[in-house]
Amino acid sequence: PAVDEVHDRLAAHIPAQDAAAIVHGDYRIDNCMVGFDHRIAAVLDWELCTLGDPLADVGMLLICWTRPGDELMARPDSPTVLPGFPDRDQVLARYAAASGRDVSAIAYYQAFSFWKLACISEGVFARYAGGAMGAQPGIDLSVMADGVTRLSEAARLTLDRTGAA
Repeated sequence: PAVDEVHDRLAAHIPAQDAAAIVHGDYRIDNCMVGFDHRIAAVLDWELCTLGDPLADVGMLLICWTRPGDELMARPDSPTVLPGFPDRDQVLARYAAASGRDVSAIAYYQAFSFWKLACISEGVFARYAGGAMGAQPGIDLSVMADGVTRLSEAARLTLDRTGAA
């Protein structure tokens, strides 16, 4: 039910769109190769790319930019839990300064990213549950189902807490 509710809230409150740009669709640190100079050397995993609002990529990056003690997170195993990574506010401030974009609606894009991951996770769950993925020893379908619920609830809470949508 939360997936449908969040969809309706997101669809009813789409922020004003800026000029379209290339959007990766799954932009997060574990889809990047980082060089010895600590700079991104390559971005991988482009199958979700499209044209759209680049803040969609920033929203995804931020929900996957897990920090110690986070209540809402998409990736509890993110390398950003290790010391030396800036916090989300610092990442967002650097993006805003470098791009010149208004990031005041970022909570919408974070909620959208949680919702999108819930939808993708539901599709993966359905394929496993339906046997389309073959025999997969060690796959716990209840954990996958719980992940869909957790992500959709994170989307709803993001909207509720920030007043976005």
